[in-house]
Amino acid sequence: MTARLGTSVLRKTLRTAFAVLGLGLSACAADPSADGGERFVVFAQEAQTIDLAETDLTLPLTSPLEISTVRKRVGEGQIFENYYSFHQVKGYIRTSRVAFGHFSTNVSNELRRSGDFHRFASNLSVPPGDKLEVGKVSRFENGDPHTLGFYTLAAGAPYHQDCFVARIGYRLVDYASVEREPESVDTLVEVLLCGKLPKREVLLSFLATLKAVENRENYRRELSKRPIGTI
Repeated sequence: MTARLGTSVLRKTLRTAFAVLGLGLSACAADPSADGGERFVVFAQEAQTIDLAETDLTLPLTSPLEISTVRKRVGEGQIFENYYSFHQVKGYIRTSRVAFGHFSTNVSNELRRSGDFHRFASNLSVPPGDKLEVGKVSRFENGDPHTLGFYTLAAGAPYHQDCFVARIGYRLVDYASVEREPESVDTLVEVLLCGKLPKREVLLSFLATLKAVENRENYRRELSKRPIGTI
């Protein structure tokens, strides 16, 4: 009885936290890199630089771009965030995960609406340019009915002509002990990349393969075989 009560309280607490949490990314700020350049990524002040082997998702295993930095922080409602920046590409990928729960129904509803995604993309920018000029919005699909979201090709005039933007929700882990809404997601991936990028099909295939890290030792072993993903 106590265990059930504890789970119920935790679930209600998580739902309340996620309902009030704003997950949209704002305009990016410049973060100086070790090589003297600038990578325009929004990093929370308390974010800590981590090794690739400490990431929540298997993103470094399949990334078509060379990762320069990964930072991690724990946000409101115990949401675990990883921020990726990349060599010779402006922008970032931000992953947000709920370890033992799910994001609110409001988040899932936003991920279903192309208009909400268009507003999200239109409010992004890569300094020193203006806000993005958003192209055609397309639904993201990876064969999993629980995956929700959209992507677009955009331009950040006058400096960035080729940009890729995506906001996708995944259900990567199912816990029998955690009650979830039927169409809830436990992971958000938000992408803003500008510059000389791989083809759209390559980026979409990459985003379709993301998984949660389940066996840390195996993950480390696989990373050691991947030269492109290393920092």
